[in-house]
Amino acid sequence: MFLTRSFSIVLCVLGSAFAPCLVGAATSPNFVLRSNDVVAFVGGSDVAAAQFAGHLETLLAVKFPGVRFRNFGWEGDTVFAQPRDFGFPPISEHLKRAGATVVFLEFARAETLDSKRSVTNFSAAYEKLINEIAKQTTRVILVTPPPFESAAEPLPDLSLRNKDLAIYANTVRALGQRHGLPVVDLYSEFLNASHGGQRLTDNGLQLTSRGYGLVAAAFARRLGFGDVAAHTGELSLSGVWAHPEFEDLRAKVCEKNKLWFNYWRPQNWAFLGGDRVTQPSSHDHRNPKVRWFPAEMEKYVPLIREKEVEIEQAAAPLRDPK
Repeated sequence: MFLTRSFSIVLCVLGSAFAPCLVGAATSPNFVLRSNDVVAFVGGSDVAAAQFAGHLETLLAVKFPGVRFRNFGWEGDTVFAQPRDFGFPPISEHLKRAGATVVFLEFARAETLDSKRSVTNFSAAYEKLINEIAKQTTRVILVTPPPFESAAEPLPDLSLRNKDLAIYANTVRALGQRHGLPVVDLYSEFLNASHGGQRLTDNGLQLTSRGYGLVAAAFARRLGFGDVAAHTGELSLSGVWAHPEFEDLRAKVCEKNKLWFNYWRPQNWAFLGGDRVTQPSSHDHRNPKVRWFPAEMEKYVPLIREKEVEIEQAAAPLRDPK
């Protein structure tokens, strides 16, 4: 089973509104990924950038063999809107094409800064998104974002917005409780300074490479495999782990994610599936009836799979650290 149903499959987290909550449940939940699961990450800027840092996916790959990961994060996405080019499929269709079996949803940070929307609007829109994704899989994990931080002038002190973010984080927890979904509560994790007071950002908003490493370790602790994160060694200011084998694996994860990024959201989408598919350059010069571009894009698939084989081979020795 994905999560034990002993507590109505709600992941109890520190500082959450969930009840009942047993001692130790926050740090040792029965979170399980099965071989051949396809894990999708959905969210805005933080989620999109995480794929090029690679820390979280690396830890998950070590803990759970035979799992594939697909990052669908997109800069600027919120629960209210995910604007795309003409003809670009909605996220629900991408999840279906990828065969997603598990979905991590992380929203609330950008929405907190949107003065035109209320937390009630946020809750309704998020619930609609959850219901849409549930058509693909019911194995959904909600994630509260880490707090804002202060920044040096002339940048604004976004930490003053954490009171607002707390309300949105509570709303995410409430949605988790209502739908029986686990919640990874990064907001509580970092608000309590359990990361030793180390900064996650350099401008109060955008995570640094080191910040992504700290967030990945927090994820691992919350999902019950903090021991894996502990073996990575010290994290440098540039986000590099001291353990060379973990760092080599992270590099392979980033390489795979670059291939995946280019495959699922190509920059020249207009010629692939948008409003320029009728242009001569989108067709074979020898036979105008043949569109060469879609077939060319599918050549990414074996390259991604080859990299995933390399990742699995590199992760295997790390599952039994000496």
